[in-house]
Amino acid sequence: MSLPPSFPQSFYRSLNRLAKEAGMNRAAFAAKAIKFYAAALKKSKSQVTKALGAKAVEGYTEQARKISQSWWATLTPEEKTARAKKAIAARWGKKKK
Repeated sequence: MSLPPSFPQSFYRSLNRLAKEAGMNRAAFAAKAIKFYAAALKKSKSQVTKALGAKAVEGYTEQARKISQSWWATLTPEEKTARAKKAIAARWGKKKK
């Protein structure tokens, strides 16, 4: 098997080693790595990151998570169920159109 000239053999050795450590095949590992990298690029170029800076976004995200958790903790199980049903209906309603 000849390797494409765009990647050195060390790339494939690393790919094989990391895929084996993750318990995945080489193609699945590479595809997942590309998706994670694309998500990281998107996050680093987001409007929030541009406005606040990378360090501040981590604190902002943590605070938003805590606020959301504390708010959801105040709802009764019936209210949570009603909100979940409403969100599901809105999601599937958009897909049907």
